[in-house]
Amino acid sequence: MAREMKVSGEIRTLAWREGSSGIFSGSIEGLYQGYRFGSTTPDERRLNVDAPNGSIALVLRQEISTFLPPRPKEHPFADGKDPLAGPSPGGPPPNAPRGGPGAHGQGPAPGMDPSQRPFFMKVSLRIDPEKSTGIFAGATGETELSTPHYRMAGYLVVNTAQGDLRLNFLEHEQPEAGNLVADLQVDGGESTGIYRGARGDLTFSIVVAAAANRPNYGKGTYAGTIWLQ
Repeated sequence: MAREMKVSGEIRTLAWREGSSGIFSGSIEGLYQGYRFGSTTPDERRLNVDAPNGSIALVLRQEISTFLPPRPKEHPFADGKDPLAGPSPGGPPPNAPRGGPGAHGQGPAPGMDPSQRPFFMKVSLRIDPEKSTGIFAGATGETELSTPHYRMAGYLVVNTAQGDLRLNFLEHEQPEAGNLVADLQVDGGESTGIYRGARGDLTFSIVVAAAANRPNYGKGTYAGTIWLQ
């Protein structure tokens, strides 16, 4: 019989090119590492569109565009350290562009303003000239898609004293509130210890760029319910 556990507490986090590093406190306590879809290896999906007298081969590409630095080898919150107590733990160098063409080598993504974000998902669609056929053989073209309802996906692994808890997430920003909000699902198959086989749903809300000159810092809360096996 599953045991219900209500959970809530605080999250402190630093964002990196590959994802995030942070710490949970409250009902769940431990360091975590987060991984974003498309942050290290762009995701490409191929499809063919059949048309009269030939076919068009398309490549749908999703990749993170960011000025954030790579994740450090050592966890910034390890051994009780407070990365906010010293110099800025990350972010762009002084006077570096904070988005737009100078930071990303491209114009702003449709429906997004990179100058206000440390990272965003670039979604593009291009024609593969070598795999297109018939009258479309050798055809070229590429466009960046406007995806106003895009929600970024990934997962977190929280290392607790009772085991590793994996949480899959689907997040979106709330520009008017300055928050990053995500739905979290417990992945019991990839968790260990007391969390093995668990299920549940949580949410978090993080205020991003909460510290001056630290655009990759965030602090917020989480809450939800976990059912332990």
